Amino acid sequence: MVLYSGNDHEQMVAVLESSFVTSIRGVDETLKYAFGVSDLLHEEKRELILQEQAIQQGLDHGGTGSVAVGTLFAKRYSVWVMAVIAACTLYDTLLNIKDDVVRFEMNGTGSMRYETRLERSLDNGSGLGLGANIAPTSEVLAQRRTEISMLRDRLQLHLGRIFESVAAATGANTRVMHALVAHNVQQLLTRVIEDHAIWKTDKRLELIKHDAHVWLEESTDNTFSTRLQRFEHPEWEGPPLLLRRYCCLAYQVGSGSSAHGYCNTCPKLDSESRWRMLLKSDD
Repeated sequence: MVLYSGNDHEQMVAVLESSFVTSIRGVDETLKYAFGVSDLLHEEKRELILQEQAIQQGLDHGGTGSVAVGTLFAKRYSVWVMAVIAACTLYDTLLNIKDDVVRFEMNGTGSMRYETRLERSLDNGSGLGLGANIAPTSEVLAQRRTEISMLRDRLQLHLGRIFESVAAATGANTRVMHALVAHNVQQLLTRVIEDHAIWKTDKRLELIKHDAHVWLEESTDNTFSTRLQRFEHPEWEGPPLLLRRYCCLAYQVGSGSSAHGYCNTCPKLDSESRWRMLLKSDD
């Protein structure tokens, strides 16, 4: 991730593109990507999208690989969710999350790229954003909490509609789909809190911690608040690593030399296997 250096629009656009494959479309710009999120809510268009994803991943949509198509869709879509959260928490900016505005395309391997428009600044003249390098007041934090709670709830409704539709087509479990998103969201927030090079100033760290509490507030209605375990190993000295509650089924993708295998956060791995995998990935 590109390091944070303030409420800079150009930097935000670059970070969203490089870290979350999400581009910002101008109001008058032509649509760049083939599919709209709203297409996932229509049976025929949804089938075309999921079939293309399955083909790119070497899975059998409608057959034995159908559930994996659904779970991997949720895991891939979590990248877009992380873009929404990063824009809000690091750059005090709300992205447009409406079904008819957000668009995406497949990249050839079953992963996706996204585009949307900016909605507005979280600050909006209220002092909720970076502003002067001073600690935010309790009033500012209270208003920021309200704004982020509203965004969180809107985003959950957005995900709920899409995942119900994809689950109906693939047989994937929506609880698993939401848990896969929650894992990546929590891993993102853990990373930005732990990495001083990202937050840079004490004020930004305070805002990040404040926002993380809102995003992960424990509630039966908050799908992001799933409790996750941290990886522990006596010889692991790397950054905090959260473990998924459910396997995303990525190991079903490909075969032979192109086989995916288990992810390093997969619950199917034991501690030693995970540690060896992490060491190998650092080579």
